[in-house]
Amino acid sequence: MSSPEHSVFVCSATGFQGGAVARRAREIGWNVHATTRDLTSQPAMAMKSIGVHLNECDWDNLAVLRDTIQGCDKLFLCLTINWDDLSCELRQCRDILKIAKEAGVKQVVSSTTLGVSMLDSEIGVYPGSFMEKHMINKKAIEQAVEDCGFDHFTFLRPTFFMANFIEPKVSRYAEIRDKRSWTTSMTPETQLPIVDHEDIAKFAMSAFQDPVAFHGHAISLASDQLRVQEILDLLAEAAGQPGSVRAYFLTDEEVEAQASTSGFSDSHKVLRYASEYVDLEKLRATVQLTSFREYLERHLEAVRLTFPHP
Repeated sequence: MSSPEHSVFVCSATGFQGGAVARRAREIGWNVHATTRDLTSQPAMAMKSIGVHLNECDWDNLAVLRDTIQGCDKLFLCLTINWDDLSCELRQCRDILKIAKEAGVKQVVSSTTLGVSMLDSEIGVYPGSFMEKHMINKKAIEQAVEDCGFDHFTFLRPTFFMANFIEPKVSRYAEIRDKRSWTTSMTPETQLPIVDHEDIAKFAMSAFQDPVAFHGHAISLASDQLRVQEILDLLAEAAGQPGSVRAYFLTDEEVEAQASTSGFSDSHKVLRYASEYVDLEKLRATVQLTSFREYLERHLEAVRLTFPHP
């Protein structure tokens, strides 16, 4: 039997993006290496069941990371923010990149955020806000990848996740789940680009399989684009409760009043302009995108668990 064509180290393989990349890589017979903090967790067991090589550690355990990345020629870099230490993500990124470079990794596909595309624009991001810090952090991660001198690299910049509307990610937007409402500083006319993590994985694998064509590209990713109330209507319909989830739009004055709080009002104001950075037709020319309706149908059980009938 011939050996696998490639071996890829996948960050966050027990999460949404990393898990989708790991599954697609295994489907074409590639070796997949990853780490998890708990080998007995359900996501870890699911990864092991499809042949992912898992070691137990966190991203600060450099010795285990070296052992896990050894022999890989590709890296899917997808890190999560540490709410208690905003410097943690970039520090861990640099550690992983250094180990990957020393191990002989030739190509990196890094998932960051659409906010990197927006950071240097004229859009007002509140100084010191969560959104500004998040954008700056992700931009620094991209720069760290570029500075390492890998043969090929690609940046994927996803926008708002479809998964944010159902468990477990909906906890960040608990008002939608608990009150069947969404108070936002977007407007009724805002076209919000939303992305399915499976589509992120499609682009990651496209880049991995054609590193030359995707080298140096920064791709703003979305799967669908809808007005806020249209999104909530589809969500309520999938839950079997049409019209039960409503959007409430803050005025600019209300947004300004909340700008210094820990909420997401300033983030949502930035999202008013996110559609300007996404070209859905161009994206569709590369992979088959998932509509929000299709996403909800695929996750219908989770939708109905998130929004049980009163």
